[in-house]
Amino acid sequence: MTVFVALLLTVLAFVFITYPLLRQRLRSVDAVDDEQLQELYSRKDTAYSMLKELEFDFESGILSKEDYQELETRYKGKAISILRGIDDLGNDIGVGDEIENQVQKLRREKTSQVDEELEKEVLSLRRGKAKGRFCSQCGVECQVGDRFCARCGTPLR
Repeated sequence: MTVFVALLLTVLAFVFITYPLLRQRLRSVDAVDDEQLQELYSRKDTAYSMLKELEFDFESGILSKEDYQELETRYKGKAISILRGIDDLGNDIGVGDEIENQVQKLRREKTSQVDEELEKEVLSLRRGKAKGRFCSQCGVECQVGDRFCARCGTPLR
């Protein structure tokens, strides 16, 4: 019994020590995407501020028109590539949601088809019982082979 308790305490101590290390490793996969996204947002802000500074320098007369146009084209190209990168990372994150939406839609369609089939089957069973088993005049239950109601004499269909 003492050996069992010692072994249990050893395993619990090992789990207690290694759990934070394993938890950080699991989080690192999500953190990589978040870090890339944050890096792209930071680069986007930098590109926007550079474009604003460039425009200010041109309006102040520090840059010539040719230099301004060349630098503006270069910075806008960088900004566009950064925005595309943000869109690509954002689309990767949203793919799971899109798949989940499509799965839910397929499940709803399948459920509605099954419900319609069950409803038709129940309706046909109800009609079948009402035609051969109960008298339409007095409502008494009749045998399947009966041609007339035993109570009131009404012909059965």
